[in-house]
Amino acid sequence: MRIASNRSYTCETRQNISNAQIMNYRTCLTSQGNWNFWSVESLRHTAHKHLFNSSSLIIEVGGNRGHDTVEFIKLHNPWIMSYEPLPFMAKNLSNMFKSNPKVQIFPYGLGNHARNVSIEPNDYGNAGTSLYRPLSSKNSSNIVQVEILEIVEVIENIRRTKSKNGMIDMISINCEGCEFEIIPALIINNLTQFFRVIQFGSHIGLVPSGLCIYCQIEEGLERTHTTLFHYNKVWEGWVLKNKTTV
Repeated sequence: MRIASNRSYTCETRQNISNAQIMNYRTCLTSQGNWNFWSVESLRHTAHKHLFNSSSLIIEVGGNRGHDTVEFIKLHNPWIMSYEPLPFMAKNLSNMFKSNPKVQIFPYGLGNHARNVSIEPNDYGNAGTSLYRPLSSKNSSNIVQVEILEIVEVIENIRRTKSKNGMIDMISINCEGCEFEIIPALIINNLTQFFRVIQFGSHIGLVPSGLCIYCQIEEGLERTHTTLFHYNKVWEGWVLKNKTTV
């Protein structure tokens, strides 16, 4: 297992960069989010249709109510490993997909280090539940204890035991902020090269230094991937360079 001593980014982690990179970074910091994504949000299901088939492996981070899972099944009938840390949501997903042997539900979240966290369900259908959202009260009856697994260890295990030649077809991340732990850890540990598609929603306001981290993620992904669709600071999909077929 390879775990770098620096597992994430901050506003101070960028070193030995060129003037061009500095300009790109500054442009990223000041650019506006492209909320037009929500008029075409099905792109996160359809943009990579030509890349997947029934043998493909998709990892979902943030299973929630299973909406994305259902759409992936309709379009691709792939193998899916879905991580949902809220115990009651994970149980619902397990019941929803119990007749589909190609779907596995795991009652865990993923992050840059393993730990147990207290979180509070938020928003309709718990869609806004986040590791980073402050608790309304330490004594709230809604607080739930969840377990977070270390992303590098999880991915290395999947590559060894579940993938073809160590490649994973897609990781789809919609986890209200954990993308700012997960993607830097993958980049730092040179693991992005093993994903044909990386797609994620951004929740910059939930995470301290979220904007700085986002712009460093963009730089890191550009080394191995090219954009498949890109709605700045909202939702985006990246496809591995020179790997456009299954």
